[in-house]
Amino acid sequence: MIKKIFTLLLVSSSFFASAQYGIEVNYGLNGSYDPKYNGMTHIGAGVTYDFDEVFGAKVDFGMDEFSIQNDLRGMKTGTTNTRFTAQGVINLSTLADTRAALKPFNVIAHAGGGVSVLKSDIPEYVNTDHLFNVVIGITPRFEVAEKLYLTADFSALFNVSQHYFFNGELAYTQAPNSFTGIMYNASIGVAYKFGE
Repeated sequence: MIKKIFTLLLVSSSFFASAQYGIEVNYGLNGSYDPKYNGMTHIGAGVTYDFDEVFGAKVDFGMDEFSIQNDLRGMKTGTTNTRFTAQGVINLSTLADTRAALKPFNVIAHAGGGVSVLKSDIPEYVNTDHLFNVVIGITPRFEVAEKLYLTADFSALFNVSQHYFFNGELAYTQAPNSFTGIMYNASIGVAYKFGE
């Protein structure tokens, strides 16, 4: 039994030692399309895995807060949007030229989908909105030290079947009572790759 456990640990450790997985964190600007808003209230983090020098995948988390002047109430109201996504990743630089893998600057494209939870801060709206999201974006990155990158990310996000506006008001005046909420992120961050 001990031999089996030892063998399993050895195989697992060799897999992770050779795997091209990594972590990333970012902070920056978010905004919404309708009603219009932008502010420095986005935070995000993720785990990445590279299948090869061109293709990869990542799972990530993002949280965005919106605080918008609400003319109906004469005050600022808003929402908090928390999302989890699974995305495919393509290194556009390496796809165009395999020698780009040896250069410190790369451009990464990513797209995928997941789930979002949108919560209004208006007291009478106690329910949260559970949504499906679609994300598409591009991430230029620059290697500042071995396996350590500075990143800039630009992403567009679509919340499918959203029932609250980003100012927190319930979209009860529309029929049907849902719409696709459009928001964006423009953030800076750091990423680190493990393995070989």
